[in-house]
Amino acid sequence: MWDSDIPDYLVSDSMIDRFLEIAPPVFRVESDFDPVIEEIERTYVLGLLFASVSAAVVTIERTLNFARIALHEYVKPKIKDLWEKGPTNEWSSNIDALLTWKYISPELAAELKVIYQLRCGYLHSGTLQNLEGDSLRAIRAAYELLNQLIGFPEHLFKITSDIECRNTEDPLFKVFYAPSVRTS
Repeated sequence: MWDSDIPDYLVSDSMIDRFLEIAPPVFRVESDFDPVIEEIERTYVLGLLFASVSAAVVTIERTLNFARIALHEYVKPKIKDLWEKGPTNEWSSNIDALLTWKYISPELAAELKVIYQLRCGYLHSGTLQNLEGDSLRAIRAAYELLNQLIGFPEHLFKITSDIECRNTEDPLFKVFYAPSVRTS
């Protein structure tokens, strides 16, 4: 769908404002849950704030689980309590593992722990005191997580007129990028 397909009368000033408040990853690797990732922007711009919180925290949870599980095979140190453990609804151990392996920044790790508390409140009958602010905060955290893992991070890629991987032996490349590389 293109901008020109949507009549101007269907686009409000508040929708434009919300669109300009968020910054989805410019590039990212495809994932199994792309439809959920794509709903983050759509629901927020339309003003469906609870839905945008939900889409953002689902994206975070799925990304944390997949990254921790897939990277654990390749990285050191191995984390005994997480080795061969499947997905979890609790984020802290996944966040700590990705932080230990230096795949997310300390700032993002701290923010994700706050977002987890927000998630629990929203998805388990907590009060909805600041729906718009909380939605924006969850979205920004989700987008930052995606940028740091599947958004062609600068430490791993050089992007000019082409995309060049700086280290094809990096577990992040092996897990997220190598399966999508086309050689012809």
